[in-house]
Amino acid sequence: MSKQRERSWVGIQKNLTCIMLTAVLAAGSLTGCSGQGKTEETTQAQGQEGSALTYWTNMDSSRIAPVTDNYGNILCYQEMEKCTGVQVSFIHPPIGQEADAFSLLLASGEYPDMIYYDWGNKVSGGPDKAIEDGIILRLNELIDQYCPNLKAFLDDHPEVKAAMTTDDGAIYCFPNLYPYYTQDPKILCIRGNQIRKDWLEDLGLSEPETIEEWHHVLTEFKKKGTNEEGEEIIPMVSRRLSTRSSMIRTFANAWNGLDYDFYVQDGKVRFGPVEEDFKEYLKTMAQWYEEGLIAPEFATYGDKEHDALVTGGKAGAWHSGLGAGMGVYIAALGNDDHKVGGVRFPVVNKGDTPKFNNASNFPFIGIGVAVTSSCKDVESACKWLDYHYSEEGDMLLNWGVEGVSYELDENGQPHFTDQVLNDPEGLSVDVAIGKYAMVAQMEAYKQSDEVYAVRMWKWQSQKDASEKWDAADFNDRYPLTVSMTSEEGTEFAAIMSDIETYRDENAIRYILGTENFDNYDKFVETIKSMNIDRAIEIKQAAYDRLQERIKAASQ
Repeated sequence: MSKQRERSWVGIQKNLTCIMLTAVLAAGSLTGCSGQGKTEETTQAQGQEGSALTYWTNMDSSRIAPVTDNYGNILCYQEMEKCTGVQVSFIHPPIGQEADAFSLLLASGEYPDMIYYDWGNKVSGGPDKAIEDGIILRLNELIDQYCPNLKAFLDDHPEVKAAMTTDDGAIYCFPNLYPYYTQDPKILCIRGNQIRKDWLEDLGLSEPETIEEWHHVLTEFKKKGTNEEGEEIIPMVSRRLSTRSSMIRTFANAWNGLDYDFYVQDGKVRFGPVEEDFKEYLKTMAQWYEEGLIAPEFATYGDKEHDALVTGGKAGAWHSGLGAGMGVYIAALGNDDHKVGGVRFPVVNKGDTPKFNNASNFPFIGIGVAVTSSCKDVESACKWLDYHYSEEGDMLLNWGVEGVSYELDENGQPHFTDQVLNDPEGLSVDVAIGKYAMVAQMEAYKQSDEVYAVRMWKWQSQKDASEKWDAADFNDRYPLTVSMTSEEGTEFAAIMSDIETYRDENAIRYILGTENFDNYDKFVETIKSMNIDRAIEIKQAAYDRLQERIKAASQ
């Protein structure tokens, strides 16, 4: 059979399938294509037969890239095409070049049908301007018309809807909904500081809590000198400061919730680098670096360099997530649950409640799938995306396909199969899932709290770490996304572009010892002269408006 005839036959089969499904639906007896109960709302996810949509989205480098080079190869999407009748072609920018590729994409004026991006935080002028400029569509009316599943969720969670809505009243993307809308205490924080607990035991050391105790432990790791293979130990490994997963960056929180970026205290927005304690924080990190306690090239480390040191057994402490982080590291270090453990976030004074401002424990952080003005079939795009929030779509994206990647127990609860938990290729659970589902990945759907809290955490160390991290006070966090007006967003981006560059460059210099702390006052004065007060004012106004919307929505 020729490829053309084969494609035609596939189309005929799909068409026949849709006709059969429609007939069965009319009789009210369909249970759903992945074995889950299908509601009247989920059946409306079917788009126009034969629709071929294009979808631009980042490739997850840590979880998906090791198993495939295109999301279309993931089992859940292959199954979703069968269930919805909508064909989707995924387009991935080069890993590590996403921001540049996105800018070029917008500059071209030729857009795919759908774009996944951080619309709330990384688009100049914000999402309202992107709508005004005719790049993406306002979704409010489209959701009401075509998206019963997402609409039902937002109606049930008005506080999430408020967070997703701009000051102009626009909903601009189909959201990636973190499981935190449940506020389950087991999953408030899924990343934090980790340590080689077998080294602690070998050296007779307790888990560090204070800055002083951390200094002692790292010093003892330094004295230990080499690991089991005779390789030189690096007491603490950190990603570069510009990433929120930098361990060095997290230590700022020890000083009463101080942050490397914006944070909130008693309802007031602050910017860490101009606060008094920031100098003490940098001096402490500089001392540790001078003593050889921090990886010498941390300033340039991305995920690849960082992970190589941890999985190679050379790192004593680091910061990472539970799944793609700790799960991967335990597997790489010999599937030994005794080697890696989570550690409470540091404090200055013994007995203080730790604080952590970098956690992404907000239900919506500005990230999701926008429908572009170039979309050739808006109805099908909306219905396909809405299917993600249906019960059936939820199961597909979080768990994959029943009988392959998961099974239901006697109580109807899903559990990953041995195919996932003990991957034949030796992949960690978090990576193996990437063959079948999008759990913890970049997509428009509701991430399952059960997956995070129970099913995906294979090791007791992961469960213990979650409890330790969740003991922190998260009240000083600044929301990862707020709505600014187009004018505010443009002005804020212009101010912070220069400030962030200046902050990162100079913070690194202080830590490396190439800048003298006698000149520190000039560092603060320069940031103030760059109009940081106006940036704080904009942030404060946006924060206050968000709180007002959430309060109004909850009444």
